[in-house]
Amino acid sequence: MVFRNMEEQSTYTLRNQEMEKMSFGEEELEDFLEDMLVTPDQFVVLTAPKAQNQQIRYVQARVHEEEEEIEVELGIEEADGTHLYHKMCGEEECVQVFLDFFHNGLTVNLKAYQPVAF
Repeated sequence: MVFRNMEEQSTYTLRNQEMEKMSFGEEELEDFLEDMLVTPDQFVVLTAPKAQNQQIRYVQARVHEEEEEIEVELGIEEADGTHLYHKMCGEEECVQVFLDFFHNGLTVNLKAYQPVAF
């Protein structure tokens, strides 16, 4: 499935099921991720103002309780729309992905990610 590419924004957006923030820092980002780890069915999405390195527009994550791992997804903008890629990882790697993305320094090995199938 391919999603429509997003319009450019003026700032980052951080959201989960309960709230959305456009003014936040690293500590609040980490709080959102910590909440995801302890709240069932919680997710976190961090969207950049525009596509960053490797055309990554957003990162999102949720816990897979049965595997005791976190699924991290990348929204990558391409000419035909935004494609989702995912991989399973641990808490430390998940937090690092979000922090690197927030600081515009995320570069990933795309071979480690698989297309999301719906």
